[in-house]
Amino acid sequence: MLFLSVVIPTYNRCVSLKVTLNALKAQEPVPGGFEVVMVSDGSTDGTDALLAGWMAASLPFKLRLVRQENAGPARARNRGIHEAEGEVIVFLDDDVEPLPGCLRAHALRHQENKKLVLIGPMSPDPKRASSEPVWIAWEHAMLQKQYDSWKNGIWAEHECGPHNFYTGNASVRKEYLMAVGGFDEGFTRQEDVELATRLERECGVHFRFDPALAALHRPLRTFVSWLRVPNAYGRLDVIRAQRGDASWEVIRQSYVSRQRATKLLARLALPHKRVGAFLRGLLRLAAQMTYAVPLAAAQRVGLGALSALYNIHYLEGARDELGSWDALRQVFCASTTSTREVKERAA
Repeated sequence: MLFLSVVIPTYNRCVSLKVTLNALKAQEPVPGGFEVVMVSDGSTDGTDALLAGWMAASLPFKLRLVRQENAGPARARNRGIHEAEGEVIVFLDDDVEPLPGCLRAHALRHQENKKLVLIGPMSPDPKRASSEPVWIAWEHAMLQKQYDSWKNGIWAEHECGPHNFYTGNASVRKEYLMAVGGFDEGFTRQEDVELATRLERECGVHFRFDPALAALHRPLRTFVSWLRVPNAYGRLDVIRAQRGDASWEVIRQSYVSRQRATKLLARLALPHKRVGAFLRGLLRLAAQMTYAVPLAAAQRVGLGALSALYNIHYLEGARDELGSWDALRQVFCASTTSTREVKERAA
């Protein structure tokens, strides 16, 4: 039996996928060997033909292709889990390039401790960093801030938890995934964090960030698609809190822990949608103009503007899911808020 199964859902990223496949071909030897299960989620850009060609070639790993109608990443990963033959599932995204020792490190850590869920860094490609759009640069800056906090001891190891579980580069034993029923296919975002919460609660796993699980990240995301992410997160955090899977404190802290300027912008934007649209436009313009200036201080301003923009979109998603600004404001004002109280306030 193989030890590792690498599960990669893919949808219309043929060019990026070639980089990922070449990186898998260049992996250092993995104890127990590994396979790659590609789940084509209704791709129409030649992905299936590309993978068929790779399957016919001589590879140092077993490559399998699973096709399905377009149904989203949660269902695609669940298909990959069920098809996988390995004891441990390594999740990679199709815009991630695992560095040569990445899979070997995943395997060795799981051989040492069966209760681990491993999370690896996804760093920007140095060759592309200077040409990345500002919103992608922001994404990498936020991830790097987390990685530095672990590496430098600012965050202790035990502070790595379900909220840090990103399936771009992570691994967990298949038996635990099967025990909790895999990903919730009703989630189009945060399906990884939601799954990780159940893994911790029902299986008693431990989460660990390990810099040895290194990979490069080359996201291809438009500004519009980037903005959809925080809005969806805000909605889903409300849904999870209402189900009892997460704390209302997560949503509250997304406001009360922010800088004064961000809180002021939120108070102006959230009660009135037209005002919100105007302020979002100003923040976007400020981010693009200042980040384009080749000065570190100006670029920090640009990234700060994007942080405020991201936060406002998150809170707008939470507001819309709750039904009103007043209901969201009540969450901000309470130190702990029960599901029943919030539902009553939203009614």
